[in-house]
Amino acid sequence: MYIFLGANSGIAKKLLNYSFGNEKIIALYRSNKPNISKKNILYKKFNIKERTFDKLIKLINKNDDKKIVLVNFSSIKIDKLSLHLNKKLFQETFEVNLFGYFNFIKFILPYMIKNNWGRVINISSTGGLRGDVGTSLYTSSKNATTGLFKVLSKEYARFNVTFNTISLGSFNTGMFEKLPIHLKKKIIENIPSKKNGNCQNIVNGIKFLKKSDYVNGSIINIDGGI
Repeated sequence: MYIFLGANSGIAKKLLNYSFGNEKIIALYRSNKPNISKKNILYKKFNIKERTFDKLIKLINKNDDKKIVLVNFSSIKIDKLSLHLNKKLFQETFEVNLFGYFNFIKFILPYMIKNNWGRVINISSTGGLRGDVGTSLYTSSKNATTGLFKVLSKEYARFNVTFNTISLGSFNTGMFEKLPIHLKKKIIENIPSKKNGNCQNIVNGIKFLKKSDYVNGSIINIDGGI
């Protein structure tokens, strides 16, 4: 069973169109429910800032598949030069990108421990981990999550629960679509193959991490070699 956290993000909506076999996907969205209809996708409205999990507990308990793969797409990105930042903006960013996500992990982890199986996958970005100009908020929050995963991967490996990060480069969806044309051209020019990635690569990465119990605490770059 897959749980997509932040299923209304550009990348997540794109991936819902791809095949994950017949496995159930619980797609949690904050607003703007994705319009992809499949028998194996169950949509639930959920705000990561809230800490009420009652409805999710019922859904998980009803499902026969106790192997849970949590994939986090939920994040916010506020671009500003560092001198223009303040505490409120940091709080707003970390509330979603770190604190809210950590609370969700604390909710789901006991189920994984009980079943002696679990996969937690955080979707990040090459730019976010590298630290591009104007991304202090996003980069610091994403690197904080990566550091958290390093610790969690050591604490819960004995329960067959792994924590890994997929760091994405440029794809024809999500944040890339919102960029002005000149920035899009600049990004593609820096990619060795001179093209954006196909989202099937992300699906392949998620499936690989699901099957791989000895890949833990890792960052897997899917970025075309940038």
